[in-house]
Amino acid sequence: MNADAVLQKKRLTTMLAIDAVCFVLAGAAIVGHVAMGVGWLLWAFLVLVAAGLGAQIWFVLGWMRAVKREEGASS
Repeated sequence: MNADAVLQKKRLTTMLAIDAVCFVLAGAAIVGHVAMGVGWLLWAFLVLVAAGLGAQIWFVLGWMRAVKREEGASS
C-alpha cells in the first residue's frame, strides 16, 4: 500500500468514527428536544449534524487531493 492509500484509510476511519459519534449524539439530542422540550438540544442537534457533514467534506476533499497527486505523478 502506498502512502496516499494509508493516509486515505486513516481519513476514512477517522471520518466514520466522527460520523458515528455525531449520529448517536444527534439522535439523543433530537429526542431530548422533541420528547422533553429542552430547547438548547435543538442547537446541539444542528451543531452535531454540521460536524458530521464537515467530516464527510474533509474526507472527500482529501480524496480529491490524493487523486490529483496520483494523476500528476502518472503523467
